[in-house]
Amino acid sequence: MTKIPILFTFCGLFTCTVTCAQQTLSLQGVVQQAQQQSPSYYRARSSALNSLYAFRYYVAGRRPQLRLQATNSSSFLGNIESIRQPDGTYAFSRSSYSFTFTSLIAEQVVPFTGGLLSVATNLQRNDVFDPTSGISYLSTPFSVNYSQPMLLYNPYRWDTRIQPLLYEESKKQYIEALEKTGLEASGYFFDALMAQQQELILRQNVANTDTLYRISKGRFELGKIAENELLQIELNLLNARNNLEQATLNKEIAYRELTQFLSLPKGSTVQVALPDTVPSLQIPLDIAQREAQDNRQAVLSFRRQRLQAEQEVAEARGNNSYQLNLSANFGQARQGTSIKNAYGGGNLQQNQLLSVGISIPIIDWGKARNRVRQAKANQELIEVDIQQQERNFEQEIYLQTQQFNIQQKLLESAAKADTIARQRYEITKQRYYIGKISITDLNLAQQEKDLANQNYINALRSFWTSFYTVRLLTLYDFEKSQKIKYEFAER
Repeated sequence: MTKIPILFTFCGLFTCTVTCAQQTLSLQGVVQQAQQQSPSYYRARSSALNSLYAFRYYVAGRRPQLRLQATNSSSFLGNIESIRQPDGTYAFSRSSYSFTFTSLIAEQVVPFTGGLLSVATNLQRNDVFDPTSGISYLSTPFSVNYSQPMLLYNPYRWDTRIQPLLYEESKKQYIEALEKTGLEASGYFFDALMAQQQELILRQNVANTDTLYRISKGRFELGKIAENELLQIELNLLNARNNLEQATLNKEIAYRELTQFLSLPKGSTVQVALPDTVPSLQIPLDIAQREAQDNRQAVLSFRRQRLQAEQEVAEARGNNSYQLNLSANFGQARQGTSIKNAYGGGNLQQNQLLSVGISIPIIDWGKARNRVRQAKANQELIEVDIQQQERNFEQEIYLQTQQFNIQQKLLESAAKADTIARQRYEITKQRYYIGKISITDLNLAQQEKDLANQNYINALRSFWTSFYTVRLLTLYDFEKSQKIKYEFAER
């Protein structure tokens, strides 16, 4: 007697636990979860972080760099080398030595010219062990070097214009990716909702058809209906049960796809709630187009592609086989047998080096000219593609805005049709109970009721799909009248 209450208590607690674990998901809740924990969110975040770090890498490369260099060349056990003699002949000589060179260099890219300016301090030590023994030092306390590889094309100037655009694109692309995630989440939500509603409708149909079958059996036994009508109702009941089993399976599949997309724990039990309210909005086309121009990544992409096409033309003109290389070095140096002697005293020797190289093509058979022509042809093709993309961009915003503005009326009509079809079915069912209509009329009313409900769910889905599509295309929240922004924390 004492075990039975304990068993019932345990079963009750287990049932309560399962019930409490079930989550009821709203459309807005699904969208928010998808934008915070779905795989699509992590992909968008990873892409945004990569772009952020790439831009920081670019910015860091434009700042002064400080580096330490050290090299050592040693032959402690001896090395035989060919040495040129004063009379012009060569003789082999064996020596043992160690040469060490250390340099501390600060360098800075000059964006206006594309050259590299550096300031360095160097110290070199030479140790000779054989055939004689000695130590010597060479110090360069201060030296300035400037290197200019080419004057006709400066890639740093183009990077100054293009790299910030790439970074701004990545920030807008992150917002677009999350909005696209919200749109994708709404699709999974309505897949689950439609499967859930279909299962609910078929469950009600099974219950109604079972009641009709029991009533019809009694009426058949009293001779009020024909046998074929009873068989028709029995067939309807069998079909309704089969359809219910398939609908239950479809609902479970849709639930699993939704929970998997949201990265919910395995075994999570969910159901979705029918959206009971929709925002009453009419989106002005001019505002949608203006916000899209201000917020979309594609607009920046058009500017960047044009700049990159110009860069390719400039590079083709710069790399036309005319070369002018300039390298200048100025510094002071001192020799000594110790570090103190190498740095002490005032007998510093001037070190100066100027190197100028020039290359002029005499005959290139039009190679440079054709390369420039090729770059210009590519620029023209890119411009045509961009113009087409801009037209498609504006056209898409126009069509989606107009589509959204009619969805509310379509949704209202679908909701009214659903209500009327439900009322008609209830009236038809009652009339069948009293024998006023045939089973054919009842089946027709049921089919119209089910179809009207499906049309309502489809209209609801179309409304919210258009709603999130317009948000994606404009990156603007028309409910709050503000631009859409998302922040993310770095790892």
